[in-house]
Amino acid sequence: MHPRLLPLSCAAAVTLLALVTSGSATRDRRQARCSAGAPCIPIDSCPRVRALFLSPNAGDKQRAQQPVCGREGRRLKVCCASSNVTPTPTTITVTPTSNPGGNGQLLPSTCGQANDLDKIFGGTNTVIGEFPWMAALGYIGDNGSLGWNCGGALINDRYVLTAAHCGHPDFLSGFTLTTVRLGEHDFSKTQDCNSAATKCLPPVQDFAPEQVIIHPSFNKRASESDDIALIRLNRKVQFNAAVQPICLPPAGLNLGSFLAGRDPVVIGWGITQNTMNVQVLQKVAVPFVDFGTCKRANAPETLVSGQICFGGRAGQDSCRGDSGGPLFLDASPGTILGIVSKGGPCGKAGVPAIYTDVPFYRGWIVQNLRP
Repeated sequence: MHPRLLPLSCAAAVTLLALVTSGSATRDRRQARCSAGAPCIPIDSCPRVRALFLSPNAGDKQRAQQPVCGREGRRLKVCCASSNVTPTPTTITVTPTSNPGGNGQLLPSTCGQANDLDKIFGGTNTVIGEFPWMAALGYIGDNGSLGWNCGGALINDRYVLTAAHCGHPDFLSGFTLTTVRLGEHDFSKTQDCNSAATKCLPPVQDFAPEQVIIHPSFNKRASESDDIALIRLNRKVQFNAAVQPICLPPAGLNLGSFLAGRDPVVIGWGITQNTMNVQVLQKVAVPFVDFGTCKRANAPETLVSGQICFGGRAGQDSCRGDSGGPLFLDASPGTILGIVSKGGPCGKAGVPAIYTDVPFYRGWIVQNLRP
């Protein structure tokens, strides 16, 4: 299992996967115990050890095997000292789960409204204005370039909901979250217009993350458990045809019963079957999978309350770079049901991906909002 955060280098990640798979039996017998302050995390999230694995030097490869501490599916986990991880300059807050005051009044009175600007049905590309709550999270690495490695969903005029591993320093491979973009559709264009060029969206809105609020139990009850976070933007959002909030579901909503066989949609700019350099926002419908079936399909992965599963159809799945993005029923009003969290091989038949169950966390979300 691995978070669906886009790695520092997609091409390097493919090479790394081949290395990990080729020597898995030997490394399984030589798992290290991590010292204090060195968490056991996926190798993609530890730049120094990852660099050793990718080095052409045989000695480097041998040294890279020493901190191996486990596996998630075919992905190695290694002991990674905190000095290998660059903290983000934004405020990272682990908040209590109680707030007697409540903040339900901070949710918008109107939400989940999309614009019908020349919709196309049956494809994988979204069209402009189709899902105006989608947020792109931008990160700067050591090379100084901006990469859009995670997604999120706008829930009011100051907050974006995303996965905790998209904001936690231990999972960012040395990246720094610097930008939250709203109103984006096609990264290759400076202005997004419909197919007839008769309607165009307003310019994108870029924000700095003022505060990243990580769920206090993230990665404690199980690997990447409670994978949910709020990003407070540095100013208020201007709602328009390209930018609208998605609705939150009722607390405790049973998603299996609610969906009743309907397939929700997940969206993002992550890796597709055909390309690692996705420019246009993608969508795919994924089926609900009950908890027991999901646990068996992802064994020996430990699943806990607050996690829920979708997918399992060959070639139809979220993938790397989709982390933090919303899953919702494509109906009005748009209501977020899940957050892309992690999974095994993308699009493998019979292996559903794991999402954060948003109804389970509605109370926590609302309690951590402020004006």
